[in-house]
Amino acid sequence: MDILSLFTDEHPEWGITEIARGLRIQKSLVHRMVKTWEDARFLRQDPLTRKYSLGFGLYQMGILAARRIGFTTEIRAILKRLATQVEATVYIVVRDGDANRIIDSFESPGLVRIYSAPGTRIPWNRGASSKLLYAFAPAPDVEQMIRKFGLIRHARKTITSPGEFRKSLKQIRDRGYAISDGEGFNDILGIAAPIFYPTGSLMAALQTTMHSAGLSETRRGEILSAVVATAAEITDLLRGRPSDDAG
Repeated sequence: MDILSLFTDEHPEWGITEIARGLRIQKSLVHRMVKTWEDARFLRQDPLTRKYSLGFGLYQMGILAARRIGFTTEIRAILKRLATQVEATVYIVVRDGDANRIIDSFESPGLVRIYSAPGTRIPWNRGASSKLLYAFAPAPDVEQMIRKFGLIRHARKTITSPGEFRKSLKQIRDRGYAISDGEGFNDILGIAAPIFYPTGSLMAALQTTMHSAGLSETRRGEILSAVVATAAEITDLLRGRPSDDAG
């Protein structure tokens, strides 16, 4: 457990040599311990930096613990309210190595649904949540992903030019939300907004996804406002203070 305790907001990634130095133990022992935690999905290795960070398995255990104290129940109530309000499925998505991963979701109450289960991995450059996650990522991370994996075309409007992609990420940072209109899938609209840790660093993207046909500009604006406000509400909840909407 000493290895897991090393990972903090201030130092979220560790290499084998760093862990050995931090714990004052041999690298060969660190290798065996890290492999055990990686197999259990408590740690995951970044394919680019080769460093380790906390993994999805640990998140799942945290979810179970959080449910016992009612924390996640409150967040899921917020997700359910948003899904009902926008009549679309909502997701919480995080970066996960060379891709992104859905860690929680709430299905649309409508008859026409677009749904991916928690645990689903998403290509690093597909959709609104992916763009938002990399808009708030360190610039070297973005450049490494472009060099190693490229900008794969997923739909007719996917941005495949590195220059245009960088420009899009800057626009997302400036305005505080991301829109994917036919970029991830043809005729599908995705809208994402950031959820932040109490420290101010990005935790996850909140996204809603729906068919774009028949959506008026007014309705799109309403959905965008709802997603941005809900992401801010969850951020405030994580920070331990009531949101403006909560009065």
